[in-house]
Amino acid sequence: MALQMSTILSRKSADIIGYISKLRSSLSGNPLLYTISVSHHTESSDLADLVSSVKSLSRNSVGCLSAAIPSSRPGWQQYSAVSLASFDEKHATLFRSTIPGRKAPLVGRWHAMHKEKQPDPEAPIGQSGDMDWESALSNAYDGNALPPPLSGLSPESVDSVLYFSDNAPEGLSSALSKFFSATKLGLVGTSTPFITGRPYTLFYNDSIHSDGAVGICLSTPIRNSPHSAFPGLEPITRPLIVTSSEGNLVNALDNANPSVLLLQAIRNHPALASRSEQGISPEIKVYMGTLKQKDGVRELDQLFCITSGDPSRGSIALDTEAAPADGTVVQMFLLPPSASPDVVGEVQNYHSTQTCGSRHTQNLTFVSTSLNDSHAFSSSSENADGETIILKDVFLAASENGSIVSRAADGRSERPWKCRVPGGMVGLQWAM
Repeated sequence: MALQMSTILSRKSADIIGYISKLRSSLSGNPLLYTISVSHHTESSDLADLVSSVKSLSRNSVGCLSAAIPSSRPGWQQYSAVSLASFDEKHATLFRSTIPGRKAPLVGRWHAMHKEKQPDPEAPIGQSGDMDWESALSNAYDGNALPPPLSGLSPESVDSVLYFSDNAPEGLSSALSKFFSATKLGLVGTSTPFITGRPYTLFYNDSIHSDGAVGICLSTPIRNSPHSAFPGLEPITRPLIVTSSEGNLVNALDNANPSVLLLQAIRNHPALASRSEQGISPEIKVYMGTLKQKDGVRELDQLFCITSGDPSRGSIALDTEAAPADGTVVQMFLLPPSASPDVVGEVQNYHSTQTCGSRHTQNLTFVSTSLNDSHAFSSSSENADGETIILKDVFLAASENGSIVSRAADGRSERPWKCRVPGGMVGLQWAM
């Protein structure tokens, strides 16, 4: 559990900096996790001031630049935001990782791994199933060893690992599997070539990095509870059983052609029937989710983006390294083009329902957003002067590049998977 946790949203960077300055004495240099979300409204000088203000809170800190937080209010897309979480140094270990991951995926094949180490210049920001998947993943990368600060930690003592990375986090997530009973959540940083001149902008203490990952490993005495939500997502098929899969391909569902099942489901959807005559449009976002049984009810567990499908061949390719195993119950989902996630509202509602009476909870949530959301611009005069929104006991960060999820349950963590559905939220809750 954090000593202090807040998310501050404002159109005025000065208001965010003013709030941060009030926290300086209470944080006392403890290990700090942070994100800074910028919009097209944010001037480069304001960004530099925000970074400087946050870094002044602690000499021990990790963070990244993130995307604008999705909201149903268009004006809020022009807001900057800073999320902060400070932890007791007795229970927190910061780390920097240069373990390589993979290159861009090869659709319909096993993904190739890249092993070369990328240069990591440092400069001021103003310059530009039954499978033993832990062993399988560890053997796939040159990332067997943990980052040095983590190598001496006892796996049994680690409760959670939170990190920010470039778009190739697979090597790190493989290495982190050694913390077998811990929940691991990673946010892939927002793309920043037009903001800082770097593909990604990661912060580790006083250094700025363009690749790799930075994070914090927590051994807090209060255990966390993972949570997830996918607002706006609609099921378009009944539950189906995977009867053949290989690599990142699902070859058969209920012994039937999965691409044909998907195409039929889209054609039967009233809002998309007229748009699906020539196949699946790239504008249509479809997903395959695994279902798990809880209290006699099937609920959505993991969610994978469907990247391609061919009715003649049958197979469906997923944005994952390993498709659901044979025998897994799955269902296909669609995110309607009209979906407009209100993440700020969803998080506020969730936090208020979890915090009741004398119960004190903290919520950390990573959000997947779309490129359109992160670049949204409102010409309306709504809140022209802006208002400052402070979400106490909430850490909220978004990226159009998604997040990496490996939650712990019954003493074991799940195989890592990537959440990229716009508006999809994954996170942790601590309660006292």
